[in-house]
Amino acid sequence: MKASTFRNDSLALIFNATPIANIADNAATSPLTALQVALHTAFPGLGGNQSSSEIAYTGYGRIAVARNSGGWTVTGNVAAPTAAIQFGEMTGGAGGVATHFSVGTAASGTGKILRMGVLGSRLGPFSAVVSGNAISIPGLSGVAVNDRVIFHAVDGSSLPGGITEGQSYWVISVTGDVITVSATQGGASITISSAGDGIAYRSTPISVTTGVAPQLKTTSQIVEE
Repeated sequence: MKASTFRNDSLALIFNATPIANIADNAATSPLTALQVALHTAFPGLGGNQSSSEIAYTGYGRIAVARNSGGWTVTGNVAAPTAAIQFGEMTGGAGGVATHFSVGTAASGTGKILRMGVLGSRLGPFSAVVSGNAISIPGLSGVAVNDRVIFHAVDGSSLPGGITEGQSYWVISVTGDVITVSATQGGASITISSAGDGIAYRSTPISVTTGVAPQLKTTSQIVEE
C-alpha cells in the first residue's frame, strides 16, 4: 500500500523525470528523454511487453512523448498526456479495435511497459457478488445499456470469479449503481461465481480501418492506485 503523496511522486519520476527527494534521482547517464506510447487490441497483461497485443497496420508506429511536464501532466496520482497523441493514418493492413494503450521504453520491438491504461474513462472501484451477478460501482453515472466496460485488479484485490481482467464486456442492465454485463452485446449475463473487486472503466475503443488516424486524448489517464 502506497501513501498518496508517494504515488504521485512515483508518477512524476517516470513521466516528468522529477527526482524523489532522498529516495531516487533520474538516471545520471543516458536518461530517457521520451516515453514511447503504443496502442493494443487487448490487455497486454502484467507480464507483457510493448509488442503484446499491439495493433499493427500500415502507417502505425509508436509515438515518442517528451518525458517532462510538456509531454505529461502529473497531478493527484494521475498521469495524462498534456496534448493529444496522434498516431499515423491506416493506409493498409488488418487494423483492429484498440482497447488499451501502454507507455514504455522502446520505439519498436519488445520494450518494457512502464504503465498501461484503458481507452476510456475511469468509473472507480467496484465490487461484485454472486447473487444476481451484480456489479456495484458506487457513484455510478453516465453508463447505459450497450456501453462497454473493462475491469482491472489493483494491489490487494481479486477480481470476481467469471470476470477476465482487461476483457471488454457489454452492459446489459443498469439499476442505480449496479450493473450486469455480458460477453456479447445483448447476450446472457456473465455468471459471477465468487465475490471480488477492483477498478471499473467505461471503455471507448477505437476501431481502426483504412483512413482512420487514431488519437489518444488528453482525458486518457494512468492512475496510480
